[in-house]
Amino acid sequence: MELFNLTGFLLHRTDMKMTNYFKKRLKQFEITPEQWGILSVMDGERAITQKELSDAIDRDQTTVVRMIYSLEKKGIVIRTLNDEDRRSHNLLLSGKGMELKSMLIPVVTEAHNHVTQKLTDVEIAELHALLDKLYQVVKDE
Repeated sequence: MELFNLTGFLLHRTDMKMTNYFKKRLKQFEITPEQWGILSVMDGERAITQKELSDAIDRDQTTVVRMIYSLEKKGIVIRTLNDEDRRSHNLLLSGKGMELKSMLIPVVTEAHNHVTQKLTDVEIAELHALLDKLYQVVKDE
């Protein structure tokens, strides 16, 4: 089978280019795309546990702990003990984290609009549906 007919290759090639573009857009904020994923699901009002966070961004808990530690050192995330489960931590965005998230939303929106500029809204919805179908096949593998 020819390489350019393999869906996995095409997805990986596109993901690499899109991730590199996104890294460049976030570099001035000293945030990685993975860290943006965390910021995007957190807020400063409602705490989230590390388990909930890892489920929300579909990453293993060990990786999430490392990313949280890095964000905590930067003063972006606050980690406190969970009163209901002492083995768990509650996570909140700090004031600095909420300010950063507010600054990043337009940057992320512009990046999304840039990479999808040749697609219609219908095509974007179709692409999302197709990618979800592929994900559902491999998510538990």
